[in-house]
Amino acid sequence: MWRATLLPITPKHKLRGVKALLLIAASLALSACPSHSLTSSTDVLTSPKPSPTQTTTVRNQRKQQADQIDKNWPHQYTFTSTSIATTVAGAGLKAEYPSAKTTGNLKLKRFNRWIRTKILGYVARFKHVARINNRNGHWIEMGLDLSYEIFYSDDKLISMRLAHSVMEAGQTHPIDYYETINYNLQKGRQLRVRDVFKRGYLKVFSSYSRKYLSETYEIPNQEWFEKGTAPTTHNFSDWNIVPDGVLISFEDYQVSSHSFGQPELVVPYSELQRVIRRIGARSVKKS
Repeated sequence: MWRATLLPITPKHKLRGVKALLLIAASLALSACPSHSLTSSTDVLTSPKPSPTQTTTVRNQRKQQADQIDKNWPHQYTFTSTSIATTVAGAGLKAEYPSAKTTGNLKLKRFNRWIRTKILGYVARFKHVARINNRNGHWIEMGLDLSYEIFYSDDKLISMRLAHSVMEAGQTHPIDYYETINYNLQKGRQLRVRDVFKRGYLKVFSSYSRKYLSETYEIPNQEWFEKGTAPTTHNFSDWNIVPDGVLISFEDYQVSSHSFGQPELVVPYSELQRVIRRIGARSVKKS
């Protein structure tokens, strides 16, 4: 419209030009008036809207500390807990272990003896080290805390995890590490990797873990993270069979610092179809 008023005005265009100028003047006057209360369709279209950048940031916000799996799987058996608490040569010791209510079940009795022997072996070994240190003049204040968690049980399997927490003099915090147990009630022993998995399972564990952890958490050190999730038996030695898949437990300092914690995740059976055997995990799956 401004460009049209600059053209030479001929009688044919004279009236049109005057009208254009009047419309422009009226528009300017209206916009300059502070008390007008008219709302046009243009005002609605140009009203402030939420920033899409802010919305995306909230949606994609990742956690900075690891979470534990918040899920209770069913149990066929009932367990009671036995606790030990003592001090040996200045070293504090706490330990607990489970006992299944057997009701005459010989397989459960065998498991109870097996897990009790294992825990008492750790207790005896810790006492021996504490006494040796004391006898040699190496008075080291230490502490050992052994606890357990049972994830799942049925007539073939008891899936559980031991948590070891060791504190020595000079440390600012205890060192925590896991020991996972998948006890085969029929054979009276732990399931081994070759009992459950086929070749290639480590690549599946690694790929799924990297994707899940990257999407869930802030990863401050990518090199550390990549090393801790590489497809090696050391990185994926802590696994438990559960109805939804295979529960992976990461160790302290494995994928990040101590303050980050020890993340857990479940690799679903749908991801493991080509690398899992019928024994163990397949028999656990409820579909």
